[in-house]
Formats: sequence, structure tokens, C-alpha cells
Amino acid sequence: MKKFIWLLILSSFGASALAQDRTLYEETIYNKPDIGVENEVYLGDRMLAQQIGEWRECITPKRTFTKTTAAVTTTYRRGEPICKTNLKSKAYSPTYPNYTWSDGEMVVDVRWRGKKNSYSLCSIGSNIWKNCVKKLPKDSVVDGEAFIYSSNSFQQTIEYAGRSGDILKFNYSEFSDGFARQAFTREFQVDLSEGNIAAYKGALIEIVEATNVQIKYKVIRNFSSDQ
Repeated sequence: MKKFIWLLILSSFGASALAQDRTLYEETIYNKPDIGVENEVYLGDRMLAQQIGEWRECITPKRTFTKTTAAVTTTYRRGEPICKTNLKSKAYSPTYPNYTWSDGEMVVDVRWRGKKNSYSLCSIGSNIWKNCVKKLPKDSVVDGEAFIYSSNSFQQTIEYAGRSGDILKFNYSEFSDGFARQAFTREFQVDLSEGNIAAYKGALIEIVEATNVQIKYKVIRNFSSDQ
């Protein structure tokens, strides 16, 4: 079974990422942000990314919840999607060990149920609901779709690295197994006195405005998907 790592769609790229067409539980190439939409990020933020993974139905806690019973603790982490693994799933599965005790840890399924604005987050073991965090408002989680990228797939990103005079600096990285290798991380530059278009690895980016700490830009073309 492929390993997947979550990627919350509402990130520094903004809500424009939601606009892309998607089919749940089908491997796809995901580019963000959208072409032609003005975006703003800060020093060290990702400007552009291409990843392979799946859109899944998920719940994402807005803060971390924990519950301990008989020396066993279940954790529901803030900002990390807990997703159904297929269309028929009734339970959600986290991408991290959420069930811990003195001698170990494991991943257990999670249920999110309730009514009249009183909901519960519960772990499920041997068909028994355990370590429930109860009486939660419905808006304690973001209930919707999230992109879960495959950790063993090839990924590409561009980050903003600042400005010195008319020179803008960027870092390009290639990822495999969720980690950037030094040999595949490169810095490249754009001289604004010669134009406001950054081009690298097939991607074209129009620079709208830039300082040493932030940049406004539009993606003209995404990375070439055949690299």
C-alpha cells in the first residue's frame, strides 16, 4: 500500500487552491496555486508546488484534542487531516500514530459523530469506541476535502528567498519520500531590470511586486509534469 502524507489545502497559497477540479480517491497531479491568480507569500514560503496524491474526504481539528483512559492516550492533532481511506469508509484514519501507551504507539481509526452542535471525536478499537472527546461544537473541525500526497512520489517546489536591489532569489527543490535531497536543491535568481518573469523547470511566474520579506506574483505556467 502506498504511503501518504497529508497536505492541508488551505495553506500559504490561499483559498484559490480550492478552485481546481478534483475526483476523490484517484491519483492525480496537483499544482498550486491556480494559474493567473495573484498570490502573496513571505520569505521562506512556498510559491509553487507540484505533487502527486489523492483528494480525500477528511476532518481537520482546529486545535489539538487529547483523551487519556487507563494510561492510554488518543491524540487528535491540530491542523492535520484525518481522512477516509476510500469512498465506502465510515471511519477516518490519521497519518500519524494517534494511540499511545507506555510501551508503544499505533494508528487507530477515528469517528466523528453528533447532532445539535454536540459532537464527539472517538478512537475505535475492537469495534469499541474509546477515548472520546465529547460535547464539541460542529465547527471544532474543518469537514471537507484535503489533498493527501504520496510520500514516495516526486515533488517540486519553489520558495521565495528574498530581494537584494533588483535581484530576486528563489530556491527550487525536488522531493522524494517526503524529504528534499541536497543534490536536488538549487538557488536561482531573477534580475528585475531585465524583466519580471521567473522561469525554471518549465514553470513561468510573473512578479507583480516584491520586497525582501514578501512577494506578490501570478503563475503563468506550472512545472512540466514529464520531468
